[in-house]
Amino acid sequence: MVITGASAGIGQAAARRFAAAGDRLILLGRDERRLAAIGAELPGSTTVRADFGELDRVRAAAAEVRAACDRIDVLVNNAGGLYRGPRAILVNHLAGFLFAHELLPHLRAAGTARLITTASLAEAWGVLNVDDPLRPSLWHRARWLAYGSSKQANILFTLEAARRWTSSGVLPTAFFPGLVRSRFASSSPLFMLGKLIPVLFTSPSRAAETLQWLADAPAGELAPGGYYFLRQPFAATPRSTSPDRARRLWESSLDLVQLGS
Repeated sequence: MVITGASAGIGQAAARRFAAAGDRLILLGRDERRLAAIGAELPGSTTVRADFGELDRVRAAAAEVRAACDRIDVLVNNAGGLYRGPRAILVNHLAGFLFAHELLPHLRAAGTARLITTASLAEAWGVLNVDDPLRPSLWHRARWLAYGSSKQANILFTLEAARRWTSSGVLPTAFFPGLVRSRFASSSPLFMLGKLIPVLFTSPSRAAETLQWLADAPAGELAPGGYYFLRQPFAATPRSTSPDRARRLWESSLDLVQLGS
């Protein structure tokens, strides 16, 4: 099992859950100190430092993961953050898109693999240019609009990955973890203020329950390309569920990360 963004928040909580279930873990994170701490806490896990803000480092991290195992049963694309401008799309979408492609042979080698992407209700206000997602936009000067666009991209990626990869044994899904008390959006005063209201926010461990369910549930209980919240199908906006937009984003993303079709 490979988890990105595993040094904090949902990724860290998921790592603890999966370790308790006896899964072998490869954990990726940007912060070296926090990554080392979770690695030490979970003996037997492998840690790989990865900065998803640079595609060359994504490729290097993928090479380390491939060298560490002969198959991947579950890939959790969880790394992300709150950024302005094109960086939101780069870190939250393109890096995970590239990482999944780099590890695709190992996913297929598992026979029945899961690809799980952390999305968000924020997709509802995304303003995503699917044909040129890195093109500068006035909208994306606002961090939350840029974040919403990147989360829209996550769901579109999941939808198109299901169309392309399910037949070869890879089951892609996405989930909304809810509002989580974690390090996420620590630079947003309003978001941090909201964390003081217990009924609005959940713990990382509780948020990771749906992630663990998506990894462990029988395949027949899950829809390829499905989007979930609290273990139930969750409705996304038409912009995030359009097959045409999903296909176009996939093609433009291939060009941006310099991959063939």
